[in-house]
Formats: sequence, C-alpha cells, structure tokens
Amino acid sequence: MSRASQQPNPWVGLTYINDNVRMETPPAWFLQQLHDYDAELVLFPSRYRPYAYVIARRCRLGRRGLTGNAIADTITQPDTRMVMQHGCVPVCLMYKHGPVWNADTVLRTLRARDLWAHGGADKVADMLEKQEDDEKKQRNQAIRDDMWNRSGDAWRSYQARTGQRVVNPGPAGVGAPHSTAPSSGTATGVQLTD
Repeated sequence: MSRASQQPNPWVGLTYINDNVRMETPPAWFLQQLHDYDAELVLFPSRYRPYAYVIARRCRLGRRGLTGNAIADTITQPDTRMVMQHGCVPVCLMYKHGPVWNADTVLRTLRARDLWAHGGADKVADMLEKQEDDEKKQRNQAIRDDMWNRSGDAWRSYQARTGQRVVNPGPAGVGAPHSTAPSSGTATGVQLTD
C-alpha cells in the first residue's frame, strides 16, 4: 500500500509531534492507547538519542514565565529544550524494539512511575521514606547480627587460647569410659557412685 493511499494518522499533532521526519511515526492505535491512558501525554522523536522517543506531559502550571530565550540560555539538553518549547515536561525515553509497537510495556512503565496513581507526591514521598527506613533497619540489624556472631567467635577463641575453656567430650556414656570405682568425696564427705 502506498503512502498516498494510507489514511492520515489523526493523532499526529495531538499525541505525536513529528519533529523529525526520518523517525518512524507510531501507528494510530498506539497513539490512541497512549492518549486513552493520559490525554496530556505527548510523544516526540528524540534529537539527542538515536532511535528514541521522548514521552512528555503537557504543562499545567508554571510555564508562563519561561520565554524562548530563557529556555535556550538555561537548558542545554536538546530533547528537554525541544519538549519545553512545545509547552511540555519530559517524563522518560522510549525505544521501539523490533518491528512491532508495544503499548503494554510503555503503559506499564508509566503506571509504575505515575505519582498520582500512587496517591500523589506527598504519599509517594512518605512511602519512599518508609522504604528507606526499613532498608536502614535491615542493614543495621544485619550489622548487629554480624558483630554479635564475630564477638562470640572471638570470645570463644580467647577462652580456648587462654585455657579457660575445655572442649567437652559430650554426655557421659557416649564415647567416655565408665568408671566403677567410687569417686572421691566432696567437702561434705558425701560419696558419689555410678
């Protein structure tokens, strides 16, 4: 099928900004799934990474103060500059692997990184702080256990080297010969026998 006979992609200009004509335009169904997930997401071909696409989100607040000169003077990364000139904020890079477009892996990655899906920035910050605290507690517990074991080994080694510890052969009757002679008495004069 020739390009002239193909139907135009209705998502080009809305969900996909064709800034590099040498890059493959994503199919309409892929762009529609991206739009259905979040209508503010926009896909750009990367100017910095070959064969990469930049997923960006349209700005809701805060772009009014940035002029074209401010963007050009302060931002040096070409993809970030391009995205911000279109009124968006970069989210992540996406690569197309193989001949097939796969929206499921892209949407799964976006869901995992979406702060709003996890309850907002404050809740995610609390979750991250709790995760860091738990990891720190586990690290401290592992260090404590390691030091406890090492100190126990050192104490037993010290006792063995100074003669304070005698290796116990085990319970009587297991490998130890029995004596039939009565044992000597103690200070009270009691005699013990087997």
